[in-house]
Parts: sequence; C-alpha cells; structure tokens
Amino acid sequence: MTDVGRAQHVHPSVQNAAPTVGAPGIPFDLRTLDGKAISLESFRGKPLVLNFFASWCDPCREEMPLINDLATKGPVNDYSVLAVAVEDSRSAVTQYAKESKLIFPIALDLNSTVKRSYRIFGPPATFFIDREGFIRDIIIGPLTPERASTALMHAGIRR
Repeated sequence: MTDVGRAQHVHPSVQNAAPTVGAPGIPFDLRTLDGKAISLESFRGKPLVLNFFASWCDPCREEMPLINDLATKGPVNDYSVLAVAVEDSRSAVTQYAKESKLIFPIALDLNSTVKRSYRIFGPPATFFIDREGFIRDIIIGPLTPERASTALMHAGIRR
C-alpha cells in the first residue's frame, strides 16, 4: 500500500451512507499539509466546522476570510475548524494557505475519497458537527456570516 493509500481512508461501514442533518459525521483519516494524521474522531468532544474547499475555487476564496474568522474564535468558544482541500494539489494548497494566512489545519483529500463519501460534487461545502459527532447543519455553496451564525447554534456553539 502506498503512503497515499494509508493517509486517506474513509471507513467502509459508512462509505455509502449519504450525510444528512442528524446523522453521524462520516469518519475519515487524512493527512494535514504538515503531514500530521487527522481524523473525524480526533475532534470528538468538541464541535467541528468541516469545510471542503479548493485553492482555485472563487467562491471558496471569497468565504475563506469568514472561515479564518471562525477559526480565530474557535478556541474561545470551544470548537474547532478543519478544512479539507479537494480536487487540488499539495503545492497549490500550501501556497494558497500561506498567501491567505489561514490559521486552521488543512487536510488533503488527494484521491477524493472523503469528498465522495460526503457527497460533495464541487466546493465549497461546510458541515457543522456537534461534540458527539452528529451533523447539525450542512451548507452547500458559499458560507455567509448570517448562515454561519445559525449553523454554529445548531451545532451547539454559542458565540
């Protein structure tokens, strides 16, 4: 098995279940830009804002300041932000993250297994997952401050 095969894995028992509000988040194992292993389980006990994006995606670029803002408030409000880069290369994502001064971890979905398991047809998409691991809101398309505020409340996050 290659490093990429080990670095990316969607758990087969839930691979065919479409994500819906009220359902458990679909487990995954990925690697961050700095090579660290990261999984949905690593966020258990803390709400998670899970954003799917691509460096070449204009709507993604437009919402990134808001995602960065959410990430700055996460430690104070006890939630985490994780971005998953889809349909993109490590070098392009690394350059974009530096240029945009992104402060949250970014995982690479190099073979689109997580993108497919979450039924993302194109970025951006954001899932708000509560501390028990259940999806509480799904936003397909660009995130707005108003919609983010509502989704955070659904996930049990008070700002």
